[in-house]
Amino acid sequence: MKWYHSLFFKITLIFGIALAGLVAVGTSFTLHQKKEQLFEVRRFTQNLFRSAYSPHSGQLDTALLAQEGYVIPENAASLAPLLKNLSPTPFRRQGEMGRRMLPLEIVAFKGKLYALVFSKEASVHVYETPFHPSHPLHVSVFGLIGLALVFLYVLTLRSIRPLLPLKARIEALAEGDYTLPPRSHSKDEIGALANAFHDTVQKIKDLKEARQLFLRNIMHELKTPITKGKLALAMLEDSPYKTKLDVLFDTQEQMLEEFARIEKLGAGELTLVRKPYHLDDIVAQVRDLLPDESAPLEVSADPQTLHVDFDLFCVALKNITDNALRYSTDGRARLTCKGTTLSISNHGDPLPHPLDSYAKPYFLGGSKQKESRGLGFGLYIALAVFRLHALPYHYTHEAGVSTFTLELTPVL
Repeated sequence: MKWYHSLFFKITLIFGIALAGLVAVGTSFTLHQKKEQLFEVRRFTQNLFRSAYSPHSGQLDTALLAQEGYVIPENAASLAPLLKNLSPTPFRRQGEMGRRMLPLEIVAFKGKLYALVFSKEASVHVYETPFHPSHPLHVSVFGLIGLALVFLYVLTLRSIRPLLPLKARIEALAEGDYTLPPRSHSKDEIGALANAFHDTVQKIKDLKEARQLFLRNIMHELKTPITKGKLALAMLEDSPYKTKLDVLFDTQEQMLEEFARIEKLGAGELTLVRKPYHLDDIVAQVRDLLPDESAPLEVSADPQTLHVDFDLFCVALKNITDNALRYSTDGRARLTCKGTTLSISNHGDPLPHPLDSYAKPYFLGGSKQKESRGLGFGLYIALAVFRLHALPYHYTHEAGVSTFTLELTPVL
């Protein structure tokens, strides 16, 4: 999973955008309010200084200014940083304060507001005003909202944090690990989901154990009479009847083994043990597994080595080959391997249903057909084994010849 697909990243992005937007709005609003305050103080100060200015004497009425709280700072040296690079040029656009005075400006410095009055000689007069830079309520409101967003972000991350171990447990369950996860003490929906998963794993584990116990018991009960029959058969003298019974018991044992494979395939418990094997050894084992080892199977294969699970792969090829021999109109089948293509063909009728339909166990075309010669799981096992090996396969029927083709992955 890409990092940008993560739920944690998306939540962090949403809260980050929200917090950045709040900071931008709060900053803009605060600067606007500060500008408005300075504008109101400047307008009041301009009117006051215009009233205090005497055009005859060219002086300001300091008593009137002091009455309104405008005084000359006692410690002028402390204002040196404020006046260091001061220039009256930017203030000429503010309008003249009568004909004999230049504009004034209001500036904030060290928690106070000062009025800077410029004269025609470009000198500046500083007055301390009774006003102070305000810290309006909205600054605190924006701060509280920001803290609330951070708190909600942390709370949300804490709430969804159990999803990480829950995801890991689900992935482990898919791999066959039925270890029970701890129960969650959270009271929200994610906690309920974690506890529901815990209960589900417990039920699956119980069902799996019950199924395994049932299979062990049923296999034991079915194998016991076969074993007793084979022991009794060994005491009989050789005869055609004994040979038929021996073949029958062997067939029953093979059917039980295939039933066990069916259950493991259905439960997803069948795992591969891959090793390199020569194709000649695989074909020889297929011949040994066929009910009739002398069956007319023509083999034409290039020498090569395959990386497969020997037992499972041989059983799968045996099932395909056995079907080809059973349903051949001339009783013959052909196994050919050229390069990376292995094919099993026969002369006969085409499959009545698509090949994928036979990937289901006990598939007999929707009903128990009279001509059926099996229980319908031979192809199911074969196709499942090929899928486990990740080997592509397909089926064709041309000119009366049915061909099952398997794309191999040889060992170089």
